This record gives sequence, structure tokens and C-alpha cells, in this order.
Amino acid sequence: MVNVERWARMGRWFMVAWVLFAAPTAVAVLASGLQPPQEAAAFGFAVWGAVWAWIWLRAIGRNPVAEVVGLIAITVILTVFTLIQPTPGGTFLVFSFIVAGACFPLRRALWVIGGLTVLQIVLAEIRLTDLASMLNSLINSILVGGVGIGARLLWQSYTQLVAAREQLAELAVTEERLRFARDVHDLLGQSLSVLVLKSELVSKQLPDDASEQVRGEMRDIAQVARMSLNDVREAIAGYRRPTLLAEISTARTALLAAGIGLLVEDNVGLLAPEQDSVLAWCLREAVTNVVRHSGAKKCEVRLTRVNGSASLEVVDDGRGAASFNGGSGLAGMRERVELVGGTMRVGSVNGSGLHLLVSVPQPA
Repeated sequence: MVNVERWARMGRWFMVAWVLFAAPTAVAVLASGLQPPQEAAAFGFAVWGAVWAWIWLRAIGRNPVAEVVGLIAITVILTVFTLIQPTPGGTFLVFSFIVAGACFPLRRALWVIGGLTVLQIVLAEIRLTDLASMLNSLINSILVGGVGIGARLLWQSYTQLVAAREQLAELAVTEERLRFARDVHDLLGQSLSVLVLKSELVSKQLPDDASEQVRGEMRDIAQVARMSLNDVREAIAGYRRPTLLAEISTARTALLAAGIGLLVEDNVGLLAPEQDSVLAWCLREAVTNVVRHSGAKKCEVRLTRVNGSASLEVVDDGRGAASFNGGSGLAGMRERVELVGGTMRVGSVNGSGLHLLVSVPQPA
């Protein structure tokens, strides 16, 4: 997601640069004299520029409340400019249209642009603007708002495409790891198992007059073979480390088979391997509990990221449990989470159902 972040940063600064559209007007106002009206107008332009920059750098795409506040603030400022500017017409509200198109989802953006259209018509009527100028300004504003909507939809498609490509790459890596694990198991696991059995069998069939050195050598062979077999099994287990993407797919299949609906909200993005593995194990255990014990009709899985920490939240509408302290599954989850410095909370939602919240920090 590095490219996505870089393009997003460049796009934000490009939109901040639109403040330069106001520079000629501000210069013209100041050139007409440094009287209080001109100074007030110049100060107004400075406030507008600061709000405009704040919207694109801090609000849009990061804080829904800040988006609304920013749009209202910039609309108020531009409305005042439209009312006091000396020439007829006025297209200052066009900046509100582009913010509305880029801020909100399609349906909400259309409603906001519709409201801004009505506002611009009212302002034109107040200023007694001629019909041709009003229509020219209005069409320009609406089209710019449409450009904002199109830019938002295009950016969403791009980020979804990048995320899908990364998920496909992760799945390909997972499949290759599994294939390698199978090959190692098939090639070495069986041979080492036979070697262990044969060496133990030979040790038992040694003649009574065999020297202790020979017996020791055979025991060493059996021990080395057994250790090698354990090493192979541990290596295979490591290569079969679960991933969140694979576990979400498995959870969907398991819950569907159990007649339980699944809603997934995945806003976590690409994770470090340690975070991904721990959350995948927790998701697997949580879904297993939901399928076996909950009697639920619906299960919700939410994945989020805050300041580098990744969180997994699993909620169902089942019968819950009298106690959440026992059970080897929960104990195993807690051990995995605490091993990487994370936290885990489990309980009921309003006295019923399961609510599991796991947070895993980013590796140092």
C-alpha cells in the first residue's frame, strides 16, 4: 500500500494548491488600497485558504465529522464572499461543490450538491444576476461537483484494485507455502519415520554379545532420526501458518454450513506477518466457538487498524456463556496474544452472545 499512500499524499497537496485560484483576486483587492475593507477582504481570503488546506490535509478521508464541519465552514465563507464581491455573478461556491463531491458517498454527495445548487440560485437572485451568467456559473459548479464524485469513485476503485492484488499475492504465497509443506512432509516425513522405526527395530534385534558401543551408536541413530523428524514437523507447522485472508474464507464456509450469516468489515489493510498470524488464529478459534456452542443466527467480524495496532472484533447474537474464563481454546488465544504484547477481551453483548476483541501491536 506504499504507492497508494504516496499518491494520496500527492493528491491532497495538489488540491491544496487550488488555493492559488484566489491569489489574483486577493492581490487585486490589496492593490486597490490598504483600507479596512481591503484588509478585511484579504484576511477573509487567508482564512478561506487555511480552511481549504485543512480540509484536504486533515479532514477528507480521515474524519467524517471534520468533513462536515469543513464543508459548512468553507460554504459560509464563500457565501459571504459571493454576497460582498463587487462584480455581478460570482462562482466562489464552486469550491464547496468539489469538496462535497470528494467528501461523501455517491447518494449523500448528490443530495449535498443539490442543496448547494439551490443555495447558489438563491445567491444569484439576491444579487440580481442575469440569467445567462447565473446558468453559466451554475453549470460550471455542478460539473465540478461531478468531477469530485468521479474522482472519489476512481480513487475507491484504485485502492480496491490494489488491495485485491495484494490479497491475490498473499493467497499465492500461502498456496506455495502449503505446497512446499506437503512436499517436505511427503519426501522427508515418511522416510524419517521409517528410519526411526528401523533403527529401533535393529537395536532390539542386536545379539546379546553386541558391544555397548554398537548399541549406543544405534540409539544415537534413532535419536537423531527422531529429532530430525520433529524438526521437519515443526518446519511444516511454521509454513502452514494461517493467514487472515484464508481464515476469513474458511470462516465464511463454516458459518454458511452451520446456517449462520457472516458480515465482514475489513479496514485493516496489509499486516505484518506476526499480526496477521495471531489474528488469524484468534479468528479461527472464535468462529469454531460460534459454530459449536453459540446457536447464533448472525456473526460479525470487524478488522481495524489504529496507530499501527491491528484489532479483531467478533460478535454473535447467540446464547453466550455463563463464564469466559475456562476452555483451552480461549486460553490458547490469550497466550498467543499476550506473547506478542497484545490484549484480549471477551464477554457477552447485553447479556447474550459473544463479544471478542483482540488488539495486536505492530512489531518493533
